[in-house]
Amino acid sequence: MANFEWYRSFVAIYREGSVSAAAQARYMTQPAISQHLAALEREVGEPLFQRGPRGMVPTERGAALYSAVAPAVEQLERITSQLRGGSKEAHHRLGAPAAYFRERLVPALAEYPGRLTVSLGESAQLVEALRAGELDVVIATQHLEAPGLQFVPLETETFRLVGGAGEPVPDWTSDPKAARIELEQRRWISYGEELPVIRRFWREAFEERPPFTAHLVVPDLHVIRELVQAGAGISVLPAYLVDEPLKAGRLKELWIPPRPVRNALWLAYRTGRRADPGLMPFVRWILERAPRPLEPR
Repeated sequence: MANFEWYRSFVAIYREGSVSAAAQARYMTQPAISQHLAALEREVGEPLFQRGPRGMVPTERGAALYSAVAPAVEQLERITSQLRGGSKEAHHRLGAPAAYFRERLVPALAEYPGRLTVSLGESAQLVEALRAGELDVVIATQHLEAPGLQFVPLETETFRLVGGAGEPVPDWTSDPKAARIELEQRRWISYGEELPVIRRFWREAFEERPPFTAHLVVPDLHVIRELVQAGAGISVLPAYLVDEPLKAGRLKELWIPPRPVRNALWLAYRTGRRADPGLMPFVRWILERAPRPLEPR
């Protein structure tokens, strides 16, 4: 007779896409998860997964079994979690870009009822930590294809080309080409040597790579904003960082392209935790604070 724990491990493998990720999600060793799967496959009488280079791919029988047992497993896990949880304070581990966390979530943290550990960094690094079970939720600036992860649209960020209050504005109406060449000669401040954000803006606005290098490279968007305000150069920054100083006159928008240059932000968590009654309220808490929600793809 099949053991309930076998089904839990099977569902975790199906959702996470690998035995190692399922072990992380269930806080078990890989050999134990593998033993559960082997025992369930013996009970069923045929393989439930094919092992491929990109992880565990469910067989036809595996997909059918998942559809049959997943709702029951979710319900039992929900009940078990509620019984064990009691009044225990929730604790979550969040990964996010530093600038987004400071501007969007810091003002709301005073009302957050649980415990929170925050890791700040680049999206690829944070998503990898999420896959490894080291984080519970990640806010990412890219939709990175990763088995076992659920990406939910969070908001759209718009980029603005800005300079200090004393920065001259190119005259695009008289000679757009000359205005663009003039911009190329300005002192540019970038987040990285490869001109991230600036390169995206320039390619979408002018359909070519930027023909210049940055004069200053500073891996901190808030510091870049301060440098631009101080007159150290120009840059491309998210609207949520510059709209207030633009209104106050501390920054100046140098040009608005015909089509706004935008980027989607995403909230990611492990698919195996979609039924986790401890995690999903935290996910909703973040989504409710996104000011411009995206339509799902």
